[in-house]
Amino acid sequence: MRKIDTLKVAILTALPELAKDPDRLRLWIERGSARSTQTAGRGLTMAFQLNVLVVEMASDIAVLFLAVFEWARANQPDLMMPAKDAINFDADILDNATADVLIQLQLDQAISATPGAAGGYAIEYRNEPDPLFDDLLSIIHPEPAPILKGYEIDEDAPPWDP
Repeated sequence: MRKIDTLKVAILTALPELAKDPDRLRLWIERGSARSTQTAGRGLTMAFQLNVLVVEMASDIAVLFLAVFEWARANQPDLMMPAKDAINFDADILDNATADVLIQLQLDQAISATPGAAGGYAIEYRNEPDPLFDDLLSIIHPEPAPILKGYEIDEDAPPWDP
């Protein structure tokens, strides 16, 4: 699946220590489900828990999480919602320098399947819709309310500047 492949690349890029031994990054799916969208395009959606295990990680765990969150901004933006427990993790501290870190992500992947003229289907992994805001931090720290112009203001209206 495309989301798994792109997350793997993001983590391998963020943690140079894995370049020497990429087998220390292990990914697997648990508790997956698939459902049909019942559309003419024969679409479907798969939802699953993706487990990401980094074995004997020596890098700061924050580097790993930054890579995952940067990936999530484009690939699973619902994980970025404020006050949501988006990512679960466990760490087994091996010694003063290394740990095994397990991250659990709840992901979904939308897929379109278009019937081909000669039979079979053309499979397309669909992109996530663009987020509502260019910067999700604007949800937490919104800009000042815009000043409304072109409306008549009377005594009953809130006291903002026209």
